[in-house]
Amino acid sequence: MPAARIVAAFIALEACLALTQAPLRTFEIQIAERRVPPAQRVLRVTEGERVELRWSADEPLVLHFHGYDIETHVAPGKPAVTAFAARLTGRFPVAIHGEGGSKHRHRALLHVEIHPR
Repeated sequence: MPAARIVAAFIALEACLALTQAPLRTFEIQIAERRVPPAQRVLRVTEGERVELRWSADEPLVLHFHGYDIETHVAPGKPAVTAFAARLTGRFPVAIHGEGGSKHRHRALLHVEIHPR
């Protein structure tokens, strides 16, 4: 195996290990009447953290985490989790899709701000 491939494989392995050792931030989020409490409308994390958004809702919803392109289905009595590694920095909305009966309409439920280290 050429040295360049060995180095690339080692770097990839090191990145995976760093991710599993990264701090975990967990947020418990209750959606009621398609809204979250004001204190949870902006969630702040730091680049490199592992993040879990633990959802519960009073009705079936489809949530889309823009920027990371993660879709999560939430149903009453069935908590759901959106998990990701905070690699991209910026401000990203989590939207309810299908607002108003249309699959293409959506409204931001909250924003996740990922700040650089």
